Formats: sequence, structure tokens, C-alpha cells
Amino acid sequence: MKLAFLISAHKDARHLRALVNSLPADSEFYIHIDQKSDIRRFEEKLDQENIHFIEHRVNVIWGSINEVEYQIELLRAALYYGHADYFISLSGMDYPLWSNTDIKKYFRQANGKEILQGISMLHQGKNGQQYRNFRFLTDKLWQSGSLKSKFRVALRKITATAGIHKTLHIHCQSKTYTLYKGSAWWAITPDLARHIIKEWDENEHLVHYFKTSFCPAETFIQTVAFNSEFASRCMLAEGKYQSLAALTPLTYINYDPVVKILTEDDYDTLKASGKMFCRKVVSGKSDKLIEIIDKDR
Repeated sequence: MKLAFLISAHKDARHLRALVNSLPADSEFYIHIDQKSDIRRFEEKLDQENIHFIEHRVNVIWGSINEVEYQIELLRAALYYGHADYFISLSGMDYPLWSNTDIKKYFRQANGKEILQGISMLHQGKNGQQYRNFRFLTDKLWQSGSLKSKFRVALRKITATAGIHKTLHIHCQSKTYTLYKGSAWWAITPDLARHIIKEWDENEHLVHYFKTSFCPAETFIQTVAFNSEFASRCMLAEGKYQSLAALTPLTYINYDPVVKILTEDDYDTLKASGKMFCRKVVSGKSDKLIEIIDKDR
């Protein structure tokens, strides 16, 4: 069972090294470092042959289409350079809770199942409303509160007030897609990865839709997967949307209301969660927690 870990990071090179060193040694690691960060700080700490810093670096802006861009480039690199059975998405602030033996056993027993959870955003009431609002210029790095940022917000409100909304059905030339939402942390097979890349490269209308959509890093891959032949292999969540954490099958995340930095006080909760990974782990604040996790692993 060969695993490839696709990691996005922008700070804390020390923890990124700890994360990589904690995972199965025979894995491949494909790492995207935010274009705004000094990549040399990371390269100095990670110099193994199985670690690949991807050359195509993106200036990451939360909630914009360029988050999908780095997801695609990580998948592209893993397909081009490696031969893994699963591609596992992580952030540079994650850490494993399971032993490496159990991690590999899980994916061996998954037998090609896509560990990608999603829920249709149709008929979701208020939870679906933000996906119907046009969000323009999200890829612009404008400081919150600046005139440009205020203009961006005003543009969104004006179009919404005028009754101009996005549809949750995306009508492309070949077929119509329903919008699905999930988490940016998943594990997929190379076959699904190839399909996702093909859609990104060739389906211009679909990509254009997500350029003005809310948080496409949590919807593009899910929408492609759940509107494809891979849907039956994915993890469909039915009913009403509950939370993003509920759509994150492998990783424990506490949104309260932003992602909580985990410490040793959270260990019992992490253990009880049964999740394979946890996030957010930070050098200097989570060191004791990592010691406890390592002893248990």
C-alpha cells in the first residue's frame, strides 16, 4: 500500500518536518508552500528523496479559486512523479493520531473507496444561501477594511439585493452539475484525481462558475466527484447540512468559530473522536500534545 500525502503549508516549518517524519517512511510527500512564504525555511528542514516541493506555487487567498489551483497542482505532481494507491490531503498544521500501521491498514481495506464526503447544497435553506451569492474579485489580496475590499463586499451585496443569484445547478455543454460541498481534507484514488484534473483543464464553463463561488476549495472537487461515475464510491451525506467538521471523514477539526489550536487538554477529545488526523497543531503551543500522541501511537 503506497500512500502520497499532499500537504499545503505557509508557516511553521518545524512542525511540517515533524508531520512528515511522523508518517509512513515509504510514502511520497508533495508539498505546496504559499507563494507569500519563504520556501527556503522549509527546504532547509526537509531534504529527503521522497519529499517534493512543487514548483507551481500559488499566492493563496482564502475563499478564492486559487485554493483549488494548488489542490490541482498537488494532484498533478503526485500523478506525474509517483505511483501511489491513495492521495491524502493534509495541511501543514495537521498531525496523525493513528499509528502508521493502522493508517496503512485502513487504506488497504478501503479497497479503492474514495474517502471524500459531500452533501448536495440544494434545499439547504440558509446554509445554501451563501452559495447563491456572486463573489467577485476574491482572488485579489486586498486588506480587510480597505476601500477595495469594501467595494468587493458592496458588489456582492448589490447583486444579491438586486436578485441576481448563482444557480446551484451548473449547466455546462456536456451535462448539468449539482453543487456539492465537503471538506478540503480527503483521500482519493489516482483514477478520481485524473478525472478532477481533466475537468479543471478542459471544462472552462465549470471552472468559471467557481471563480465567483463561495469557498470553492470545499466545493469544486466534491461537485466534480459527485456528478461523475465515481459518486457511488464516495461518501454521500444526506439530509440537512450540519457542519464542515461533520463532512471531514479523516481529520478532527474544532471550529469555534475559527480553527482551534489544539493542546494537551484536547487529547481525550481527540482520542474519542476516532479520527486519523487532527488539526490545528502549532509548534510551541502543541508540543506537549504531540508528546502524548507519539507515546500512544
